[in-house]
Amino acid sequence: MRAEARPPRRKWPWIVAGAAVVALVVAGGVWYVNRPGDAPTEPTAAPSASPSTAPVDGDPTGCLGGDARDAAMVLAAQAEAPHTSNGAVEVAAALVRWSRRYPVPSQEEASLVQAALIAPEAGYDLASTFAGDPNLSASLVPNGEEFYLSTVPGVWNLEAYAGEIARVSVGTGVVVNGELHPTFRISTMYTLVWTDAGWIVTAANPPRPTEELFSIGTGFTEGC
Repeated sequence: MRAEARPPRRKWPWIVAGAAVVALVVAGGVWYVNRPGDAPTEPTAAPSASPSTAPVDGDPTGCLGGDARDAAMVLAAQAEAPHTSNGAVEVAAALVRWSRRYPVPSQEEASLVQAALIAPEAGYDLASTFAGDPNLSASLVPNGEEFYLSTVPGVWNLEAYAGEIARVSVGTGVVVNGELHPTFRISTMYTLVWTDAGWIVTAANPPRPTEELFSIGTGFTEGC
């Protein structure tokens, strides 16, 4: 289901629900917990990469790869994303849309995305996390209740970019049982690097406070 578009971001009457938001960290079997005092750190290294053959750059749509929430969508977004900061934003948004939902992704899908999109040095395993049937809504949605994240009311913020490495924040709305919740919002932050295969994720970072991200972020041009 495609959620309805929202009014301009800075005029919203809603108050962000939940002071703590989590980012996927599988190595320790937990998600990072959002801490208001956390400040993003600057990237320190950039891997080598081949010249991009990706499409011409454009403002992030929040829909690259299509509006499905399956592994094929994530892999398509990776294949289509250009070697630009906007391309990194699109891949991060695709990963957020795919991973943060209930029911959680299947083990088969987790293995496909792990192999294509998660760098070995990231040190976490998607299949292991999803095997525990976790609630990835930052406790906004009761256990066992269907939900997914939508970029329709979403925003993005480029935290840092150094040509081959990008750190990206993605803010999303929460669709519960098919309806976009008027106040639930979630913040996620990833570090990505450019490789021969396109953008891949090397870390899930402690995210910005959600209300702060929606205050400073830029809206996606479409949203899914």
